[in-house]
Amino acid sequence: MEVEEVKKSQLISALVLMFILLLSGCNNAQNMQTTTAEKDDTANQSSLEQQNKQRNQQNEIIFTGKIEAVQTADLVSKVPGKVEKVYVDIGSQVKQDTTLVNLSANNMKAAVKVALAAVEQAEVTLELAEQEYQRGKELFTNEAISEASFQNSYEGPYKKAQVGLKSARAALEKAQIDYDDMFITAPFSGVITAKNINVGEMASPEKPLLTLVNLNKVVIKGTVDEYQINKIKVGQSAEVRIPALPEQTFNGKLTNIAVAADQQSKAYPIKVQIDNQDYLIKPGMFAEVKIKEAN
Repeated sequence: MEVEEVKKSQLISALVLMFILLLSGCNNAQNMQTTTAEKDDTANQSSLEQQNKQRNQQNEIIFTGKIEAVQTADLVSKVPGKVEKVYVDIGSQVKQDTTLVNLSANNMKAAVKVALAAVEQAEVTLELAEQEYQRGKELFTNEAISEASFQNSYEGPYKKAQVGLKSARAALEKAQIDYDDMFITAPFSGVITAKNINVGEMASPEKPLLTLVNLNKVVIKGTVDEYQINKIKVGQSAEVRIPALPEQTFNGKLTNIAVAADQQSKAYPIKVQIDNQDYLIKPGMFAEVKIKEAN
C-alpha cells in the first residue's frame, strides 16, 4: 500500500514537471517570435533609411574643391626703372586704376615736354605752309606760275608740313605712353596679396612687383561624370560648406559647365561662384559643394 502511494506521488511529480517544461517552452517560443519580429522591423527600418539616404545622395551632386579668386593678376612694370614710390602693402584694398607703384619718371617727363614742343612747332609750320599753298594755288590758277613751280614751291612743302605734324603727334603719343608706363595701376578693384618690390629697387618686366586678387567673388572648381553632366544647368543654386568657417553655409551659383570632358580625367569641369563681399572666404580654403539635380 505504501509502495503504491509512493509511485502515485512520483507520477504526479513527473506530470507537474512536464507541464512546467511545456509551459516554459511555449513562452520561449513566443519570446523568440517577438524578438525575431522586432529584429525584422529594425532591419526593415534600417534598410528604408539606407534607401532614403542613397536616394538623397542620388538626387544631389557633391564635390569638394579648393577655393580660388575669380581674378588674379601679377603686376609687372612694362619698362625697367628705379622704384620711386610704393603706395600699397599686403592686405591693401584698392580700386581700379589706382596708382600702386611709380618709377622714377623725370627723364620720361622731360621727353613728353620735348615732344609736346615739337608738336606745337609742327602745327605752326603747317599753318604757314597752308597759307603759302593757298597763295600758290591762286597763282597757278591764274597761270602766273607753272605747274612744276607750284608743286615744288607750294604743294610739296605743304604736304611735308602735314607729314611733319603727324610724325610729331605720334612721337608725343609714344612719349606719353612711356611716361604712363612709369606708373603701375590696378587693372581691377581688389586686394594686394603679395609685394615683391621696395623703394629704391630696380623694376623690370621679368619681375612681378605685386599680386592683385579680386575677392568680391570666389570660385570653386569641380568635376562631374557623364551620367551627371545632363542633370545640372548653369544658373542653379548650390549649397557650400567650408570647414574653415564651420558655422556658416554659403549660397553659390553654378556658373560654368564644360561642353567637353577633360582628356585625362574623362570628367566634365564645372565652376560654382560665391559672393564674398566681406572677404571672409580666402583663396586656398577647401569647400564641399552640393548641387541638386535639375528637374
